[in-house]
Amino acid sequence: KTKFLYPRMAEGMSSPEDQNFHLDFPLTGSQAWEDIEPIAQDDGPNPIVPIAYSPHFVEVMNYFRAIMKKQEYSHRAFALTKEVIKVNPANYTGWLYRRECLMKLKLDLKKELSFIDEIARLSSKNYQLWHHRRVIVKQLGDAGEELDATTNALLEDPKNYHVWAHRQWVIRTFNLWENELKFVEQLLDKDLRNNSAWNQRFFVVQNTTDFKKEVLEREIKSTFSCLEKAPNNVSPWNYLRGLVNQQTFDMLDLVKSSAARILKIDPKCAECLSFLVDIALKFPSTQSLKVAAKMCQDLRTKLCPIRAKYWEYQEKKVRAQLEALETKENKNSSQK
Repeated sequence: KTKFLYPRMAEGMSSPEDQNFHLDFPLTGSQAWEDIEPIAQDDGPNPIVPIAYSPHFVEVMNYFRAIMKKQEYSHRAFALTKEVIKVNPANYTGWLYRRECLMKLKLDLKKELSFIDEIARLSSKNYQLWHHRRVIVKQLGDAGEELDATTNALLEDPKNYHVWAHRQWVIRTFNLWENELKFVEQLLDKDLRNNSAWNQRFFVVQNTTDFKKEVLEREIKSTFSCLEKAPNNVSPWNYLRGLVNQQTFDMLDLVKSSAARILKIDPKCAECLSFLVDIALKFPSTQSLKVAAKMCQDLRTKLCPIRAKYWEYQEKKVRAQLEALETKENKNSSQK
C-alpha cells in the first residue's frame, strides 16, 4: 500500500503529483512495485563468509539494484534512496543516486538539507553525507544556515574532521570569515586541547590577516597564555611551530623568553623542551645547540623515555649541527 502527499511546491520544482512518495514495507507484493524485479546481491556460487544482512536490508538493496539497472529517476526511486541511506549511511552509491534524482526531478534542495540533518544526527562522521551537503549548498548558491549546522555538529563532536572540512569550505566559498576567530576562541576556552580548533585558528588567520608582524606577536602571546594553563598540551606547541615557520617570523627572543616562563611553571615539561630542541635546530647557535643536546639526553633518560629512540635521533641531529657550526667558527677564527 502506498501513500502520497502533495506539499506546496517551490518555484522551479517538479509538478506536485507525487513529490513525497511514502514507502510501506515490505515492498514485495506491493502494487506500487509490482513492475520491479528485485536483483539479489551476487556473492558468487560459494561465498566463504556471507554477511548476515537483515531481511529489511536485503529487500531494500535488492530493489535499489533493480531501480539503478533500470536507470529510473522517479519519486519512488528518490524515496527508496532515503531507506538505502538509512540502512547504511556510508553508502556512496545511495547518496549519488539520490543527488541524481534530486537534480533530474528538480526537487526542493532546501528540504534536502533537513534530511541531511536527520542522518547527521545518526552518523555525523560520514564523508558521503558532508560531500552530499556540499553539492546541495553549492547548487543553492547560498550558505543559508550552514555555519549553524556545523556549529551544532561540532558541539556534539568538536573534533569531527568531516564537519571541519565542510565548515572551511563554506567559510572560504561564501566569505564568512568575520566571526570565525571568535568561534574558535570559544571552543578553546571550553577545551584548550582541541587540536581541531587550533588548526582552524591557523586556517582563519592565514586567510584573513595573514601572519604579519603584529599578528604573529599577538598569536605568540595568546598561545603562551594558553600554555601557562596546560604546559604539556601538545596542540598549542604545534601551533607555535607553525608560527615559527612563517617567513615573517623574527621574534626568537619573545619565543625563548616565553618558553623559559613555561619551564619555571613546569621544569619537567617535555613538550616545552621538545619545542626548544626544534627551535635550536631551526635557529642554530653554539650555545643553543649545547643546551638542546642536554635537553635531548634528559628527555631520553628521564622525562620521556617511551620515545627514547626519537630523542636519540634528535640528539644526533643537534650534535651534527653543533659540530658543523663549531668547525665553521674555528675556520673563521683561524683566518682572522
